[in-house]
Amino acid sequence: MNRDLFNSRVMDTLDAMLNTRTVDELAAQFHKAVSQIGDFYCVAGIIKKFQPGGLRPTTSSYPVHWTTHYMNRSYGQVDPVLRRAMTSHTGFGWHACDPVQKQERALVTDMHDLGLQDGFVMPIHGPDSSVFVVNFGQLARKAISRRVQAALSMLTMQYYQHYHYLTTPPEPELPMLTQRECECLSWVANGKTTVDISDILKLNENTVKFHLKNAQRKLDCTNRVTTVLKAISLGLIVI
Repeated sequence: MNRDLFNSRVMDTLDAMLNTRTVDELAAQFHKAVSQIGDFYCVAGIIKKFQPGGLRPTTSSYPVHWTTHYMNRSYGQVDPVLRRAMTSHTGFGWHACDPVQKQERALVTDMHDLGLQDGFVMPIHGPDSSVFVVNFGQLARKAISRRVQAALSMLTMQYYQHYHYLTTPPEPELPMLTQRECECLSWVANGKTTVDISDILKLNENTVKFHLKNAQRKLDCTNRVTTVLKAISLGLIVI
């Protein structure tokens, strides 16, 4: 296998990964890119800091029998890799985890039986108290070089960003207010009454009321105060 981590083959796969349109396509290209870097099993997923239950996978190349065994034994509750990922803001090797406690020894033994001696973990802390983690378990019996770690870190960041792009709902479109509606709301925000606004803008009082009612309807509000507050929060008017 070609180990030039940044050759055209790897970069072509990365480019294909970033052009995928579905989560399944993204996962397939991600695992392909990982295989071009080295011999790894890998699992990506999300840990909710305040919701116990371990990792919630988004994709995995681990054998199905291992994943089933891991879940049946509730290893996610004692996995030292996941525990460290909750507090680490940089990638780390499995050897850097806390000393193995009694309840973790069965997990480590089972991983050795699977052929895994070492691995690399890349955590990404999100803004919603969650941690996105990719755990790479190495099948080869050798140290994971810094160059390989750098390549896996870069790949994880690209996967995370595109996964976030594919799974985040689009931002709702801002309501379209007319210039007059914005002007009337701005004067309301500055404490002016309907009579005041009609004098300032040289408009009939009913016309001012019409513009304010339209803005209230478009912003789905029940009165002028909430309409002004919502318009300000959306950046539609500035006091």
